[in-house]
Amino acid sequence: MTASQRRSFTEKLGLLRELELFNGLSDDDIMAIGHATTMTHCQPGQTILSPDDPPDQIHILKKGKVRVYRVSPDGKQLTLDIYDKGAILGDMRLLGQDRIAEAYAESIDAAVICTITPDELRRLVERYPTIGVNIITFLSHRLQEAQRELEAMAYQRVGQRLARKLIDLGQRFGVETVRGTLIEARLTQQELAELIGTTRETLAHTLADFRRRGLLDTANHQVVIRDAERLAHVAEDGDRPEPL
Repeated sequence: MTASQRRSFTEKLGLLRELELFNGLSDDDIMAIGHATTMTHCQPGQTILSPDDPPDQIHILKKGKVRVYRVSPDGKQLTLDIYDKGAILGDMRLLGQDRIAEAYAESIDAAVICTITPDELRRLVERYPTIGVNIITFLSHRLQEAQRELEAMAYQRVGQRLARKLIDLGQRFGVETVRGTLIEARLTQQELAELIGTTRETLAHTLADFRRRGLLDTANHQVVIRDAERLAHVAEDGDRPEPL
């Protein structure tokens, strides 16, 4: 193994140790998993997953952020979600879920993915039962989030859904600045509208209202949460008057 290969393998092991999927494993276990997986560096905007890909691959996001979307018959992209480190994409049948039909995934920023076949993952689960437990936890959290999204779409107003989504994005991708919490996931207004199930026009109106009320700032496809407490109140109580 050359010096460059050793550095690459060391980087792979370091990233694997950071994934919740492999929590509880020893260094020797992590090293064995490192040999069984392929690591790929992705540039911003690079396609990671498409409907034309072989169905026998599972991608684990080690670093960076990924946008998952569908393409409508008229060529428009519909953003389904934004994922960060630890997300599992691709052939999900081994994990008890169907692969998202006709879905694409592209990196939002510089990302690193780990690729493994379902057979290899099955062997790892048989050898390291802890991985199976971690997978159950991962799927449980994903199911709970899906149920919350469905309830929000059914019962909450646009303002509530937007506030809730911004809080979620702030917790996952937020960086504290002097202005507030900067959400480091560059989304267009159309993409953000798709995430909460509304139109771009309605989203723009709601964002303008939030800016007027001092809840956030927006510029260059970025959002800065200026008052997280009041934004959380909007997420919970919608358009009811805020407490003095």
